[in-house]
Amino acid sequence: MKNIETKWLQDFLILAELQNFSHAATVRNVTQPAFSRRIKLLEAELGLVLIDRSKSPIELTLCGKQFKTTAQSIIHQIDEEVSRLAGCSFLGRHTVRLSTAHSISISLLPKLHSSLFNPKLNTNLSVVANEVDDAVELLIDGKCDFLFSFYEDRLQVAPYRSIYLGRSFLYCVSAVDESGNTLYDLENNDDVPCLDYTPESYMGRALHRANSKLTSNTVCSSSMTDFIKALVLQGKGISWLPDYAIKEELASGQLKILTEREPVPLDLYVYRYYSKLHSSCEAMWNELSQVSPIKELSA
Repeated sequence: MKNIETKWLQDFLILAELQNFSHAATVRNVTQPAFSRRIKLLEAELGLVLIDRSKSPIELTLCGKQFKTTAQSIIHQIDEEVSRLAGCSFLGRHTVRLSTAHSISISLLPKLHSSLFNPKLNTNLSVVANEVDDAVELLIDGKCDFLFSFYEDRLQVAPYRSIYLGRSFLYCVSAVDESGNTLYDLENNDDVPCLDYTPESYMGRALHRANSKLTSNTVCSSSMTDFIKALVLQGKGISWLPDYAIKEELASGQLKILTEREPVPLDLYVYRYYSKLHSSCEAMWNELSQVSPIKELSA
């Protein structure tokens, strides 16, 4: 068994947050040499390099990012057990940190309510919604327990684990005129104005992988699905939009699918590190693993 002191874990977590040895030492109320020595003792005991000292500000190594999750779990469990023994924490709830892409937070998370809001888990959810790439970075940096997002090559292998949640589709859509006919006709017009996703955005990359180009007449590009949707509804052009974002507009007839273009699939997953999490997180993961894939996210 490793001979690791709790204060070393606390030192490491503060350093991971502040990214500066001097500032972290001040917070921990020790001299910088003593603080640095404790971090080195932790690394030596683990047999791992946790800190990339060549960067300024310093950064965690991949091992450091993984161990950060473990260290947080250990500290939380110790604190909760001490409180329980003191008779003041049976009703205390562990906070589970979720990171999610803006575009799927409203459509996906409510469908998983039985797993995420199970009273038996006695948890408090902290949900942060971001652009897809920002949401992914929170997991990579060890700043969340679970990530709900689209398929990511780099998260499908160690040190990450994943559960497949379901499939969505990007559909090519157009607004309609007063008679309910589409404003644009791809079959007879190759120069239809289109609203593209920026190449660096997740949707842009997904469309590029699928080789799904609309037309060469791009009038606007954005990474924001809601912005593109608003422009399509105003009749500014056609675009790809995810099914879950246009459910109401399709039902009301404000938008119509242009069948000249095949829909592009988007697979959805929940990701985590392999590192052991707090028992509440592990229980939630087990609940999620029992969920059958959601066949229609727009339903």
